Amino acid sequence: MSEFLQMGLTGINLGLMYALIAIGLTLIFGVMRIIQYAHGEMFMLGAFVLYYWHAELGLPYWAGVAVSAVLIFAVGALLQVLLFKPLHGKNILYSLAVSLGLVLIISGSGQLIFGTTTKGIPSAVSGGVLIGGAYLSYERMVISAVSIALIVALWLFLRRSVTGLAIRAVAEDPETAALQGIQTGRIHWIAFGLGSSMAAIAGCMMGTLLSIVPTMGFLATIKAFMIVIMGGLGSVIGALVGGMILGMIDSVVTTTISGDIALILSFVVIFLILVFRPSGLFGQNWE
Repeated sequence: MSEFLQMGLTGINLGLMYALIAIGLTLIFGVMRIIQYAHGEMFMLGAFVLYYWHAELGLPYWAGVAVSAVLIFAVGALLQVLLFKPLHGKNILYSLAVSLGLVLIISGSGQLIFGTTTKGIPSAVSGGVLIGGAYLSYERMVISAVSIALIVALWLFLRRSVTGLAIRAVAEDPETAALQGIQTGRIHWIAFGLGSSMAAIAGCMMGTLLSIVPTMGFLATIKAFMIVIMGGLGSVIGALVGGMILGMIDSVVTTTISGDIALILSFVVIFLILVFRPSGLFGQNWE
């Protein structure tokens, strides 16, 4: 029982971090209707900003997380204005081609700048506690708490703030939102920056648990797309639920069988969901 509890706690922790990545991706798609395949590169850049801030310079960990979030927000907003804004309203394949190019550029540049040697970010907390025979580190507890706080904060932001309501209006009907006086161009770069920032924070969180390399963004992108497809395009709640499902599969199946089987099972679950719910668990049909 303690082993299953251990896997369950690990699965929840993984699911929350996966959800952070996927929520950023689904926010970008929901507002702009583009495929941001370089989303994982924002995840990678966020981790490296924290690495140089905290591990190399010795500056405070949480200040580094905030700096990483702000910097990657700016990077995301800049990419939207320079590269994705001209593609607005065009075939979605154009954004796919541009984002694939970004993957190669950012990942390749990262290998030249950061090197190919794996690096690690020192944890901000140490120690842990036994829960029913399962060991839960304070680090994972803090990461889970931060992830929950960010998800709730984003949920409240989208439903209570003026900018959040504008983001939802643009996601629902951009033409009508524009007629109501909402500056859709401003909302686009805010949503793109916010989604990139969420990925960067997830990179900071996972960077303390895993080794970081310039190519780590690819797997993060795959995970994010799997979750978004599972939960439904454009749905924040769907991204959270999908992240928890994928986190549990990764934790339980990887521990009991193997990582390869966990990946196969994840795709099987996605196929089954799409058979019965073609738009995902909480998604809507897109034109």
